[in-house]
Amino acid sequence: AMTSAPVRPCTPWTIAVRALHYGRYGRDSDDSQIIDLYSGYPELVHGYGVGSFSATECLQGAPGKECDVFRSLLGSRMLVANLEVHVPVLGVFHREIEYGRLPVDLAFFTDAGVTWTRDDLPSFAGGDRRIVRSIGGALRVNVFGLLAVELAASHPHDRVDRSVQWQVGIRQGF
Repeated sequence: AMTSAPVRPCTPWTIAVRALHYGRYGRDSDDSQIIDLYSGYPELVHGYGVGSFSATECLQGAPGKECDVFRSLLGSRMLVANLEVHVPVLGVFHREIEYGRLPVDLAFFTDAGVTWTRDDLPSFAGGDRRIVRSIGGALRVNVFGLLAVELAASHPHDRVDRSVQWQVGIRQGF
């Protein structure tokens, strides 16, 4: 189930909020033959991309908790929340919703999410799975009205490597 609610407090600024829960339930929900859900994709929680974790980062965690953050991104159920403020770049200068010939948005966001299984619950339900969070900004270009390409810089709060994570991707707005 997904809920989103854009609000425009003053032209041209827009505030968007989204909550997303997706899960597999039932007897076979955690079957090892089924691919796990991953909440670290940039369209869910920025700064935790699959390819951004290194072996060194995983080994720097607490003893016995190697890649604990990465583990918190995999499971059969996920809950993600996003808050975003965005504005068309030209709109900032003219104080109206104006995109010009090249539709470009500037966005500031904060993301949070957790993924869990039937037997390994999230921390808010008494388990060990931690909520991962990030904050950052992005530049989005609408290419021919067909897709939005995003360049994002995010600061992940819950990784050993808390340096800025750069991500480029195709994204759907909310």
